[in-house]
Amino acid sequence: MSKTADEKILALVNPDYIKRIPFFVRGHATSKSCEYIAQKHPELYATFEGEPSAQQVEEMAKIINELFEQRMKKHNL
Repeated sequence: MSKTADEKILALVNPDYIKRIPFFVRGHATSKSCEYIAQKHPELYATFEGEPSAQQVEEMAKIINELFEQRMKKHNL
């Protein structure tokens, strides 16, 4: 079974960030983050529906981790 674009993107997130999100809002936080990336970076997001290059994976990892970092600070997590 192949992974979805969202699963591939979330696999790039620092596991410490995911652990710090309370479990009852974790699904919402991760799905909304993927939606945000799909809107802000549609070309890059589209590459994750197939097989992204190493450079695209690196770029996405930077974007998603910065996003989580900002939100962690905003919510004092």
